[in-house]
Amino acid sequence: MSTTAQLQANRANAKKSCGPKTDEGKARSRLNALKHGMRAATVNPVLPHEDPAELEAKIREWIDDYQPTNAVERELVVRAARISWTLDRAERHESALLARNVRRAMLRSKAKRTEKVCDYGRKLFYMAGKRLLPISGPAWSDDPSAFVARLEESPEGVQWLLDRWVEMRCLIISNENWTFLDQFKFVRLLGKQPLAAIDDPELNEIFLAWETIEEQWGTRFWLQMQEMTPYEDPAFSAWRVWREIVPRPETPEAAVAFLLSIAEREVERLQDLLMDIEEIEGDDAVELAEQASFSASDAFERLRRFQTARTRELLRTIDLLAKLRAASKKATKEANPPAPRKPAARPSSYRSDPIENLVAEGMTDFLAKLLEAGERPSRTPQKRANEATVREAETCVLQQVQRPIVDSAESERSQSVAEPEPAGAPTSNVSGRIQRGEGVALPPGREQHVAINPR
Repeated sequence: MSTTAQLQANRANAKKSCGPKTDEGKARSRLNALKHGMRAATVNPVLPHEDPAELEAKIREWIDDYQPTNAVERELVVRAARISWTLDRAERHESALLARNVRRAMLRSKAKRTEKVCDYGRKLFYMAGKRLLPISGPAWSDDPSAFVARLEESPEGVQWLLDRWVEMRCLIISNENWTFLDQFKFVRLLGKQPLAAIDDPELNEIFLAWETIEEQWGTRFWLQMQEMTPYEDPAFSAWRVWREIVPRPETPEAAVAFLLSIAEREVERLQDLLMDIEEIEGDDAVELAEQASFSASDAFERLRRFQTARTRELLRTIDLLAKLRAASKKATKEANPPAPRKPAARPSSYRSDPIENLVAEGMTDFLAKLLEAGERPSRTPQKRANEATVREAETCVLQQVQRPIVDSAESERSQSVAEPEPAGAPTSNVSGRIQRGEGVALPPGREQHVAINPR
């Protein structure tokens, strides 16, 4: 049996949140653990950040294009539209992931360059000092010219040097007192060692300008640097003494102008260098973005397999829809066969007897003349030869005339069965008339005179 304390604890727990109660809250909470949904058994076709009207517009567009004629075709069209919707979502997912990779790659590259710039800047302003023990001092070679060259390789490094020189220019213009640190930074920004002032003309003039502005200002700094320089670097550094190898500025104002001119020169040089480096760095940024625009990771490989599978599913759906339509058209065509074609109507000028048509056109004129020439009495050898020639020509012409007539008659018999002619009926065949020696009536006005040269 529950105690009073347990009952009160149960009542307190019941007052706390027990999960969403409304349909909207339940629909929102069911997507809490959603990562990609590629292997889900049921997937919501529209996610919370998507517009359901866009999916409905896509489905309507597919239906308008395919014009389904039944419920099966409509279901296939809707399914194809939804598969296309998921493929679009997968492409957007891939684009978002690649864009994030590109941004991260560029940020990582900038962070690495900034880290290197800070490291080289710290080394540039680091005072190595004397090595009391072999293991004492920094673990790097103290070479300011190399540090400056490294800084000038990237836009971040050039900007760092530019900012330091702007600080030096402001210090010169402010007419405030300099410390050893300021002098050390001024010399090191030029990529030089302070102890080299007794050999470098420009550096020697800088120290003399400090001497002109304030007595013993440059020499005290040089002696301090000599004391802090290790004995072995450079060789025989303990035997070096201060010396002036260039003329001093005439006035303190000239000395300040000289120091300001150096700062202005470096600022201008670094500004030009920064423009060139940024132009070159722009090409490097494009190459870096191109490198990050493709990923061979397992996640992207799964995404590509998903896209391939859905694309095959879309193509199979469209192919099935095309096959159903083809089968439906074939069934409709077999159910309603086309009517048999009727023979073409004969022209009004067509005659039942093709030879009569030839007679009407005057084709027998030449035959009549030949017969007339052949019936003349002839007993001489020359005339008998002429008669043989006439008969030979007659036979040739008859063959040429009768060939199309026979072909036409055969074609006519295959189409329709003609009634048999009564026995003894006169024939309309011109060849028969010619063979029997009967005359052929020619149409009036169609007589032609053919000259036969009887030899």
